[in-house]
Amino acid sequence: MSDSTPCFKHRSCYVNFASHLLNSWNANMIFPDAPHAWSAADFERFFDMLRSFGFTCFEFWLIPAMYDPKALECGEKYSRFAGIMRSVISAAHERGLMVKFINGPNCIGREWRFACPNDPDDLELIRKLWRHWNRELAGADIVGVFPGDPGGCNRNGCDHRTYIELALRLMEITLQENPAAETELGTWGTPFSGWGEDLYNCPGWDGSWKMMLDGAAKANPPQCHIWNGKPERAKRAMDELMKRLPEFPENTSVAINLGFSGDADATAGGDAREYVREVAKSRRINSWDYSVTEGELVVHPHWRLPRIFSRRREERACAPYHGAMSYTMSPRLSHMCMYAAAQAGINPDRDPDQVSREFCARVFGKEHEALGDLFEAFEVVPAWGFYPRRRWSKEEAHRAYKRIIEHLESATTDACELPLYPSPEQYRADLLWFARKFAGMSGPNPDRGAIRREYWQRCLSIYDHVPMSVDERANAAADQFANLFA
Repeated sequence: MSDSTPCFKHRSCYVNFASHLLNSWNANMIFPDAPHAWSAADFERFFDMLRSFGFTCFEFWLIPAMYDPKALECGEKYSRFAGIMRSVISAAHERGLMVKFINGPNCIGREWRFACPNDPDDLELIRKLWRHWNRELAGADIVGVFPGDPGGCNRNGCDHRTYIELALRLMEITLQENPAAETELGTWGTPFSGWGEDLYNCPGWDGSWKMMLDGAAKANPPQCHIWNGKPERAKRAMDELMKRLPEFPENTSVAINLGFSGDADATAGGDAREYVREVAKSRRINSWDYSVTEGELVVHPHWRLPRIFSRRREERACAPYHGAMSYTMSPRLSHMCMYAAAQAGINPDRDPDQVSREFCARVFGKEHEALGDLFEAFEVVPAWGFYPRRRWSKEEAHRAYKRIIEHLESATTDACELPLYPSPEQYRADLLWFARKFAGMSGPNPDRGAIRREYWQRCLSIYDHVPMSVDERANAAADQFANLFA
């Protein structure tokens, strides 16, 4: 295979700008008067970067804050969001990019209420909201029905079959409102995330996120609200899907990973390769490997290149994957991993270290390509998808950060070959800020209280202007960052 024949023809960059993942480098699409609000012009510059990296599609989540009954009244904030996203779709198309949006159809409102499809009133609301947003965003090229996280239901007899049936009905609505769209069926999790046995069984659950999460936290022992389905349960769900797959529209692809866990391996719900190969016989398949490029909670520069390339090689060896998704919650910061993810989709056989040095040479100049090796020292924050190639001692990491600082302080971005967004110089400044913080935390006697305050101000101060997310994770992120190397 040559670079001119991409291995994964569909290469999607998924920006998750939900209210619980907002930060200084994410797109604020909900609060126009708060910092970091993105306009259509911001997306245009971002798309120029994605295209130069090698992506073919921009992907976003129709976030629960917009998937709200009040949207049916076409209030100002909902109409504003719809208008910007229509401009975003047009801007992507002008640059040769496709647009895909996904939605967990029963997670409603910023409080994450889980509507029950086996309740007639809830089902009618789901249908109305789905139709409304498919009509508002009818220019999208791909519409994905996503099982949940958050989302799902185990009340009133809901299980994996409920999700399959709901997805069938919602795809009918999509094609009524947007006949040219492709549809995608998500199988995320221990198929399917949050439906039936996969969701924590909270006695008397009222469908609220808070009650279900509190119940899971108070269980003995405490457990996660999802990822509870065992391999036998995943088998039942996938066997049912295989039986009903012919009922789905002809243009429906399936998002399916190599394993049924949050990290797309076989540690929780079992190995998925048997089903990957079977689904691929009749449908296009896409990898929706959420955590391979970036985790959640703590925002910082990532260096996950070996895992990115090895995962694409694993998928290629298993079945003829058509597409792969790469996620970010920091699209104005995670340039290296995004670049690597697009390149891995084109040619998984490339050497990740060479790609890392190549990226740094293209941004900072050949004399600073060593940054491509040094940036591995940023991958030291345990989080979702954290599988570092090496474990750094505090002393080794400290020396690496000092060298990163020396390179970045002397580097210029005047000859940068890539149209980085927001700008190559801003990218250099952001990396330098993180390198100095990491150096401080790995050095003697760091003032962790001051570091936490500085991290909050630089990274998470948007929450001084907008409501805290329903899961309140920003505070935990600041705490975790400040205690790095403790």
